[in-house]
Amino acid sequence: MADGGRSENDELVIEAVARRIVAAFGQGNHWQPDWHRASPWSDNVTQDRAGLMILRRGRTEEKAVRDNGKILIPAHRTWSSRHVQVALPRRGQDFGALAAFAFAKLDGPLEAMLMLYATGDVPRYWPAVERYALACVRSPFASEAVTDAVQRILCGRAAISMDDRARQLGVRATGYRRLTRRIERLMREWLRRAAGQYLAAMG
Repeated sequence: MADGGRSENDELVIEAVARRIVAAFGQGNHWQPDWHRASPWSDNVTQDRAGLMILRRGRTEEKAVRDNGKILIPAHRTWSSRHVQVALPRRGQDFGALAAFAFAKLDGPLEAMLMLYATGDVPRYWPAVERYALACVRSPFASEAVTDAVQRILCGRAAISMDDRARQLGVRATGYRRLTRRIERLMREWLRRAAGQYLAAMG
C-alpha cells in the first residue's frame, strides 16, 4: 500500500486523471505529436496549426574544401522536402475531458481537491479545500496541519518538518504528526474518490 492507505493503482489513476485535466485546460506538456506523411506545404495537414517538418538529408552538392588536411569549408548538402513527415502538436481543447466534470458530479471538496492537485492553482482552489478540511478537524492547530498536509501531497514534503512545526507551536510532536497525517489521509481520500468518479464519467 502507498502512503495514506492508497494502493499503487489508486496513485496511477489519480496521475492519469491529473494529466488529462491539465491537457484539457491547456496546461502541461502538449508535445505528444501526431505524425503525418505529406508534401511539406499540404493544407490538409498543417491547417492553422504550427507543425514541425522533418526533412531528410539529400545528395552532396559540394564537397569539403581542404588545405593540408584541414577543412576550410564543410561539405554542402541539400535537404529533401518531398513527402516529408510533419509532426503536429496536440493543442486543441479536450471537450470530452471538460464535459466529464458535469457528469462526474464532484460535490463538496472533491472537485476543488482534484483541480488543486492537477493544476497547482493554489489561489483559485486552495480556499475551498482549506475550508472543507478545517470543517472536518477540530484542533487549535488545524490550520497549520492542513497547510502542511496539502504541501506534502502537492510537493512531496512540507516547507517545514512536522517536528519543527510542533516545536514552533509549542505542542507535542507526536500529537501534531498524528493530526497532520490524519488530515493528509482525508485529502488523499478526496483525491481518490474524485479521480474515480471523474474516470467513470469519462467512460
